[in-house]
Amino acid sequence: MDYRVKLVPQLVILDAEGQPVDNAHVIEIAFPGASIETLHGRVDTISGQGSAKIIVGDTTYRGVPLC
Repeated sequence: MDYRVKLVPQLVILDAEGQPVDNAHVIEIAFPGASIETLHGRVDTISGQGSAKIIVGDTTYRGVPLC
């Protein structure tokens, strides 16, 4: 099954039809990062699309896209 995680206005896990999923929880949200060296030191930046790890029922899904 395809899932997405809606961030705003609150965390909601959506199914392929865009409907909220019962008994689902977001465990982790990660954004790929990069470090840039500046005159003031190293600065970390977000460098790509984030993804989530979720649990639906008893199954864990990784790499779930954010929307």
